Amino acid sequence: MLTPLDSKQWDLTKAAHLLNRAGFGGTPEQIEAVHAAGMDNAVKALLDAPDDSAQFPHPADIAPLNYFEMRQQMMALPEADKKEKQKAIQKQLREGMLGLVGWWLDRMARTTNPAREKMTLFWHGNFATSAQKVKQGYLMWQQNETLRQNAFGNFGTLTKAVSRDPAMMIYLDTRESKKEHPNENFARELMELFTLGIGNYTEDDIQNSARAFTGYRIDGKDETFRYVPFQHDDGPKTFFGKTGNFGGDDIIDMILGKPVCAEYIAHKLWKFYAYENPGQALVQQLGTSFRGHNYEIKPLMAEIFRSAEFYSPNAIRMQIKSPVQWMVQTSKILEMDLPPTIVAVNALRQLGQVPFAPPNVKGWDGGKAWITTSTLLFRYNLSNFALNSGQLNLPEIKRITEAAKAAGRPDKEVENRKPVDLAKIAPPDLRADPQKLVTALTMRLFQSPLSAKETKPFLDFLKEKNNDTSDQTVRELLHLMMSTPQYQLT
Repeated sequence: MLTPLDSKQWDLTKAAHLLNRAGFGGTPEQIEAVHAAGMDNAVKALLDAPDDSAQFPHPADIAPLNYFEMRQQMMALPEADKKEKQKAIQKQLREGMLGLVGWWLDRMARTTNPAREKMTLFWHGNFATSAQKVKQGYLMWQQNETLRQNAFGNFGTLTKAVSRDPAMMIYLDTRESKKEHPNENFARELMELFTLGIGNYTEDDIQNSARAFTGYRIDGKDETFRYVPFQHDDGPKTFFGKTGNFGGDDIIDMILGKPVCAEYIAHKLWKFYAYENPGQALVQQLGTSFRGHNYEIKPLMAEIFRSAEFYSPNAIRMQIKSPVQWMVQTSKILEMDLPPTIVAVNALRQLGQVPFAPPNVKGWDGGKAWITTSTLLFRYNLSNFALNSGQLNLPEIKRITEAAKAAGRPDKEVENRKPVDLAKIAPPDLRADPQKLVTALTMRLFQSPLSAKETKPFLDFLKEKNNDTSDQTVRELLHLMMSTPQYQLT
């Protein structure tokens, strides 16, 4: 068992840490409410939050493609019209994916169940699948729903569901695997990246397990999984030293039987939610706990979120915000809308993390990989755009708006964006005292006190402005604070 945090150590900084890591942050009022509830109640409320799917209906721009019907329509068209039809389909697919990314970002920002969305984002990185190959927004949405529905369920159940997921079957070629020519892509990544890690299986294990996943197909009429027995290799297979007529689920069960599987996933969870490079003793402890919970995810996360280790100096404000975390958390703590979808997607592309488009099957590296000279500068400029919606003269923002025009998006979607509501962020009673203003904005943006050295540039800035606290000055102060290394951490 991890060491439970002493309730006497529960404070506002730890309450903010829980909201930031289990979800996407919160306002000062939300942090205070979580603190007042106490750690145990706060963790329970996050993990047991009611399903809010009714608030986020199926994205309107995506639908399953009936390939049988589409093929018949294409065959009936004159040759000259086929290219135009193909272009129209490609445009439809692109628009659908753009809308899907916007739909999920909006859900992350407005959900009443942030822990589930954050866990869905984790599983998306673990079972990485890219729309670049899948192409269909509907299938990517379908996978996203599978991850969400199983986010806090059983890891074995989730892994089996992913093995039958049409988007994954396209991405790693399971749908093309036949008993005469079993495709090894999914079998390899299942062990190397999804469950075990390199060094915990052999090439023979890959080849034999690939045979177990033959016969998996996608129904061309409704884009759902179907099993084709005559394409399945039903001969004996040797896997992890055992021989039998194994199917895909049998392979996954045997993988779960290896203690290293629990350690591997628990390690990834800890890295995502707490900090990188935990000691081997902690990893073994987490793995033992995960196996003790029979691979149930929610009790493991409850244990993590209540542990002293999770709230240690190694964890609090020591994680670089991912681009998605940066964007969603910024919208939440400043109580403002997300950027328009076309701006958000292009910005996340510049920053290195577009949902539904991981760079490869490994997912995103995260950590220090999020920060380069160019991505850090872009974060600063994006902060400026967020705070000053009409200020579109920045080169990066100009490129984004030009992309919006190229995509046929109306300029008004960008130009009519409302700036941050300073009446909420910096009301008149705060502006009367520069020290009080800086303290309040520090707690809002950083969720914990900064040192006098770290705070001095903010107070000096106001002194240079003769302690003017007009709206424009406050926006400039906020931009200065958001353009610090500290703001890139959570």
